[in-house]
Amino acid sequence: MNTSSTRVLPAWVCQVTLGFLYWIAFLLVLEPDNVLRARQAGHPLTWPLETLRIGVAGLLGAPTATLLLYLTRRFPVTGSRILRHATFHLAAAAVLSVLLILISCVLVAWALKHEWVPDLADLSSNLTSNGLLLVYALCSLSALAHVIDFIPRHTMPSGAQTKHHHLDRVTVKQRGRISVIHLIDVDWIETLGNYLALHVGASVHLIRETSVAFEAKIDPALFVRIHRRAIVAIDRIKDLQPIANGDALLRLTDGQELNVSRSHRKTLVERWEARSA
Repeated sequence: MNTSSTRVLPAWVCQVTLGFLYWIAFLLVLEPDNVLRARQAGHPLTWPLETLRIGVAGLLGAPTATLLLYLTRRFPVTGSRILRHATFHLAAAAVLSVLLILISCVLVAWALKHEWVPDLADLSSNLTSNGLLLVYALCSLSALAHVIDFIPRHTMPSGAQTKHHHLDRVTVKQRGRISVIHLIDVDWIETLGNYLALHVGASVHLIRETSVAFEAKIDPALFVRIHRRAIVAIDRIKDLQPIANGDALLRLTDGQELNVSRSHRKTLVERWEARSA
């Protein structure tokens, strides 16, 4: 068999499949309580209908895995904006829970009641009884997405890291034109609010990206963080001078001077020495 012809499933298919399995597992955990309450109310559940309900609910929730993984990479709950991004994820979970409940009520109205619009009382009841539960489930799925996205970066064997494909170019817009910037030409990277400024000689190019997310994509052998707002190309470093409070003053080959915080100074020296060696 020719292994080169083996096809790999698209990432979104794997994400949706994992999302479907997550929601099926979540619903099965709740099912014994649903069965017990239905019996106590005098309306025992039928397994064919429950199987259909769980399957449809799993399909409805499956795409949320792809969305939450995207939000995880776009707004990681790390770094200096951890509280802001965590609040954003909580708000996203609340909005998604309302949408899921609304869609499920519409489907029930269409399939079982033959109505176009769900009853407001049923909708309100579902929001009250299931809203917080869905928010919890979505927050748990978001936490799982963070684990899936970030843990492999720190557990990958050193031998595998050398084979990892790092970002080597980015596209930027300038005066209505799109151009490609090769990271090997970048001197240093500066955080400017929601943007990153790529300093290439006398030119500056802006891209909309978080510093933490971008740092995870670039080669750590070529770039090193020196401050929460700055990342430099190791090959552009000319010298390093200690200053007060354990900080240091870094000078690049083009004469640009940047402050190095003491929390990043040790890593900088280690990476610089390893690169020089």
